[in-house]
Amino acid sequence: MSVRHGVAVARAVLTLSLVREAQFRAQAWTTIAVGVVEMIAQVVPVLVIFSHSTRVNGWDVGLVIAIGGVAEIMTSLLATFIAPNQAKMTDYIRGGQLDLLLIRPVAGQPFAALRWVQPAEAWGVLTGTALTIIGLTASEVVIRPGGIVVAVFAFLIGLLALALVWTNLGYLAFWLTSVGALGELFSALLTAGKYPLAFFPRAVRVIMVSLMPLGLATTVPVQLLIGTVRPLLLLYGLGLLVVLVIITRLVWLAGMRRYSSASS
Repeated sequence: MSVRHGVAVARAVLTLSLVREAQFRAQAWTTIAVGVVEMIAQVVPVLVIFSHSTRVNGWDVGLVIAIGGVAEIMTSLLATFIAPNQAKMTDYIRGGQLDLLLIRPVAGQPFAALRWVQPAEAWGVLTGTALTIIGLTASEVVIRPGGIVVAVFAFLIGLLALALVWTNLGYLAFWLTSVGALGELFSALLTAGKYPLAFFPRAVRVIMVSLMPLGLATTVPVQLLIGTVRPLLLLYGLGLLVVLVIITRLVWLAGMRRYSSASS
């Protein structure tokens, strides 16, 4: 599939998603309202944590709010592009719907992973950005353009890494009866990204920068903005991303062999 063909497919997917969303405008407004409530609810626990102290493990209230904002952006993008597709993976495989995807003139793996989009969930990008700006302003962080570029790059690495981990959990449907519970567990674990890595025990921090790279998507971008970590950390993130891409491809191919064998 050429790049031009891929762009055309992506444009068609987004267009159809917006059309579907327009047919359910009440649901879209409900999603936006829930997003605003979640933004408020996200700040309250942070204020409680800092009610008796100005700093916790080296972090002040503004920086923790900023991390919560970045986490909101991360969760929103995953809910927009990844969650709806992983929720359908079991039906694709167990119901035989995957055959209908594979016969189309598009690359099967990315199409199955990104076919469905929920545009209303993207509202969280705006609320998350607002929280991030509010938090950084409260902490009087001096933001430089170069720092923003590096921080956004780090965020994208962490976001893609998480998307690949979630995608691989969906591929387990090739071997398991259902993976719905795993998807719900993964979604629940994303809430841990609202807090700095320093708030967690060492063993948990290791997991949050490797198997479940939440820290790369939330804490590290803020640390890059305030200058407490070096950009060289991005090399580790890129290495991890490459490994996850390879694993994702291998798991898909193994799953397809099993699927073809079971269908024959």
